[in-house]
Amino acid sequence: MGIASTASAEVRTTSEVSARQAFEQWEAIVADAVLPSICEPLGKGQWHGKLRFTQFDHSSLTMMTSSAQRVVRTKRQLDQAAADFLLVNIVVEGANWTEQNGRITEGGAGTIAFYDSARPIESRTTENAVSTIVRAPMSAVLDHAGLVRDELPIAKALPATGAMGVVVDFFRGMAALPVKETERAAHALESQITAMLSSAVLLANGQNSPAPADSLYTRQQVLSVLRQRYTDPDLTVDEVAHACLVSRRTLYRVCEDIGGPAALVRRMRVEHARRLLRADPTRPLSAIAAASGFATDRHFYRAFRQETGVTPGQFRSQLDAGTRGR
Repeated sequence: MGIASTASAEVRTTSEVSARQAFEQWEAIVADAVLPSICEPLGKGQWHGKLRFTQFDHSSLTMMTSSAQRVVRTKRQLDQAAADFLLVNIVVEGANWTEQNGRITEGGAGTIAFYDSARPIESRTTENAVSTIVRAPMSAVLDHAGLVRDELPIAKALPATGAMGVVVDFFRGMAALPVKETERAAHALESQITAMLSSAVLLANGQNSPAPADSLYTRQQVLSVLRQRYTDPDLTVDEVAHACLVSRRTLYRVCEDIGGPAALVRRMRVEHARRLLRADPTRPLSAIAAASGFATDRHFYRAFRQETGVTPGQFRSQLDAGTRGR
C-alpha cells in the first residue's frame, strides 16, 4: 500500500473533432477511471466532458462533469470484467437517472447512491452534471460490513445529510486533494476508504456503522458536529458525544492528539473571530465574541491570546497597520 496517481482529461467536440471521435476518446477515459461502458451524447450542439481521476492501490476516486450524456454497461462488458466493484455516485450538481436491478434511481444534487459493477447499468445525466464517483473492490466492502451481496442498498438515492454527510464530505475531500497530497493520502487514508464505504452501506440499510469508535469515520463525525455547533456558547462535551453516538471517554480519545474537544472548539472559535475581524474592522469586539461562540468577553480575550499570542484588539491594530502600509 502507498501508491497513488492523479490524472486529468478533457474532451470536447470541435470543428476538427466530431462527436464520434470525441466519444471514442471519452469512452476510453471513462473505462480507465470508472468502468468500461458505452457513452453517447444527449442533445445537440457541442459536447464536452472533463474528469479528474485518482487511483490508489485498490480504490479510485473520480470527479466528473459533462454535457448531458447516456452511459450504458452492457452484458458483454460484464462478461469481460476481471473484478467486481462497489460504485458510489455522489451528485454534486445537476441530476442523473440510473437504472439497475429493475429500479430507476433519480439522484439530484446532494444525494449518494450505490451500484454493483457486476450488473447491467444505464445512466443518463443532465447538462453540466457534476459527480464524485468512488470505486472499491466489492469483496473488501462486503467483508468489512459483514453483508452479503443481496443486502447492499443498490440503486437507492439517499440524502447526503447527517451521518451519511460525514461519508460524503470525506470522499469529496479525498477526490479534490491537490496532486502533491495524493501520495500522503495513499499512505495515511486509503485503508479508511473501505471502512468509510462499509459505514455508508450500513447507514443506508438503517444499521449501525461497523467502524471502531476511534476510527477516521468517528473523527470525521466529531469534526462535522463541531463545525455545525462551535458558535453555540452552550455547547457541551456531553452534547457532542451524544450527537456522535460515542462516550465522553471515546470523544476525548478521538481528539487527544489535537488537544481534546475543548481545545478544538476554541481553535474553531478563534479562527472564526479572526475571519470576522478581517471582514468588518468596525464591528465591536463584544459582538465578534458573541458571534464566535464565546460566552463572555473575558473568555474571548483569553482564548484569542492563547491561540494567536495577541489580543483581539492588537490583532485588529496589526490589520489596520497592514492596510495603511499598502
